[in-house]
Amino acid sequence: MDPNTPASPNDSPGPATRGTSRRNVLRTGLVGSAALAAGPLLSACDTPGGATASGKTKIRLWTWYTQQREQWSQLIDEFQRTHPNIEVENRLFGNTDSYLPALQATVSAGNPPDIFGPHVLAVEYGKAGVTADLRGELGSDFVSGFFPSTNEAFADGGKQYALGWMAQTFGLLYDPEIFRQAGADVPETWDELVETANRIRTVTNKQALVVRNNPGSAGLDFFLPLIAQVTDDPRLVIDLDQRRRGARWDSPPVIEALRKVETLLKTETIAPNGNALQEEAAQRMLFTGAAAMLFAGSWVPQDLQQSAPPEFVQRCQVMPVPAWAPGHRHWTANQCGAALAVSAVSKNKQAALEFLTFAYESQRYARIMNQSTSMPATRQAAEQVADPVLKQMTSWLVNGDGAPHILFGKGSSAAASNAFAGLMGGQASPEQTARAIQVEVERTGR
Repeated sequence: MDPNTPASPNDSPGPATRGTSRRNVLRTGLVGSAALAAGPLLSACDTPGGATASGKTKIRLWTWYTQQREQWSQLIDEFQRTHPNIEVENRLFGNTDSYLPALQATVSAGNPPDIFGPHVLAVEYGKAGVTADLRGELGSDFVSGFFPSTNEAFADGGKQYALGWMAQTFGLLYDPEIFRQAGADVPETWDELVETANRIRTVTNKQALVVRNNPGSAGLDFFLPLIAQVTDDPRLVIDLDQRRRGARWDSPPVIEALRKVETLLKTETIAPNGNALQEEAAQRMLFTGAAAMLFAGSWVPQDLQQSAPPEFVQRCQVMPVPAWAPGHRHWTANQCGAALAVSAVSKNKQAALEFLTFAYESQRYARIMNQSTSMPATRQAAEQVADPVLKQMTSWLVNGDGAPHILFGKGSSAAASNAFAGLMGGQASPEQTARAIQVEVERTGR
């Protein structure tokens, strides 16, 4: 399953348990360049990179990507068999609560892991000389094998400071049995969705669409791609986040996107109390038959395989998020929360790059993603996705429908999350929400 699992910060081979989703942890922890200024020293149990007692080159790999717990071990064993002079020390953290302070300490001490998950700080680390430019190290042809929408979050000024490990898209998981009972068709546009939702509620007395907003940043996955739908410009969210090209949160495209959310709320297309709904409760509404549709990320199908009745898993289907108008693109949230960066100051950088190249070899990487039911970040691996629901969601990446939905700019995520919760709760209008985001971003982004 995609959610990270609580565990010891050390290697944790024990069984995984349900925890915080990868999407949620991106909203917590380190923000901006403040992490680069922290000063704790390495703990005594941390082992600096270099050579082992046997003279082998040792590279340290740090992530919190427990979804591939078994696959990491297999990958490392395979690599070390074919590279007998390199030893990989894998430290798999259970969650970001333990991971981020440890990473911060090693960066501050000038000895970051040779390969690590950069969280939301890949670009900040790159500008500070901590993470290597992988476009320069591995070449443009290698980097271009990844989906542009997964590369953008970790790129700046033509340099690529991390590569996506797991991609993600969002769609509407739905129960075709409820649609059959209601005599409803899969909607193409938001207007059609409103009509479909009304029919479902009237005929079956069930909720139509569940959109959760707990934690308070979860609703941004739903809202931010609507800005791309209004404009057909997925770069606008990045401009808003980075305050580029005069982009403002209180501009007409943002207000128009917020008005669409307001319409969906007022027509009861979106189920009430979204601010109170956490992920497990939202999923339960779908597989227990309380709701017909669930706005969900591409990790949710695997969650359902472990938590929902098998008969529901067998019939569950997914549709793209509706388009703004007939014939328009179905822009959907996509970026990589999970990525891999290489230390620019590592004594064993070349060995680290060799491991990265090995891990991303097309067949090998596709196998890892399929075994863990994860969405790959490369074009070649995307063609080999096996799970039918995940395959359909991956096709939206292949079609170029991915739009940004993770805010990296100083103050952006908190400002947008807090204001959007007011709209979801009915306490603010679209205009008030847009203005509140802009005011807060200006205040915190100075």
